[in-house]
Amino acid sequence: MEERSGTDTSSVEMDIPTAPLVVVSGDVVRIPENKTMLIGPGLTYENNRVRVTKSGVLRSNNKSIWVDRNNRRYVPVIEERVIGVVLGRLLDDYRVDIGSAHVAILSSVAFEGATQRNKPDLKAGSLVYARIIAANKDVEPELACVNKKGKSNGLQVLENGFMITCSLGLCRKLRTPKSPILKPLCKQFQLFELCIGMNGRVWISSDSTKHTIIISMYLKQCEDLPPGDLESLLKQVVKSSG
Repeated sequence: MEERSGTDTSSVEMDIPTAPLVVVSGDVVRIPENKTMLIGPGLTYENNRVRVTKSGVLRSNNKSIWVDRNNRRYVPVIEERVIGVVLGRLLDDYRVDIGSAHVAILSSVAFEGATQRNKPDLKAGSLVYARIIAANKDVEPELACVNKKGKSNGLQVLENGFMITCSLGLCRKLRTPKSPILKPLCKQFQLFELCIGMNGRVWISSDSTKHTIIISMYLKQCEDLPPGDLESLLKQVVKSSG
């Protein structure tokens, strides 16, 4: 990771970095005119420029760019996937807790194939894996359990399983392609499923309660370890579970 001098607090202007880069509020990122990217947390678009609003580590991939920082509270970003807890229903909408400053809204027909006569009947405490379709710091975020084409594409009501909370940084690591954190799990267990919300929540389902507990314990302890120590950690967790 590229770092800047500890005494350098002046704002700088930069191209999209090829490696993680430490940035501070006020820095400006230049994005080529022929490139379309999703602007994520810690950044804002103003006067045809992308400006850093939160200090942290600037990261990017082919589709998006964001500032990685372990916020305690999730800030909704359009198109991010989150795990929400249904709090209740208000007319045709569900009120859903996603860990942000505002409770989110999920339409009862925002599911694949749902109509006014045929739609899910969710109870308080139900879990949903949804995408954010509207986000503004001053209003309630909106959710949907379908993609832009109206298909679920993995977005769903999460039944059974077990949800854990973790840092926002860990969730981003888990969602990176070929995440080293997931490799030991894939070698150890044949049947398990994870839904990773960018809001610091992970839903775990496996072929046994014991395996689900092992996976949850491993995820809660793995964040600060180097990739070479992850397999040893999982073996310790498996051994300690009996």
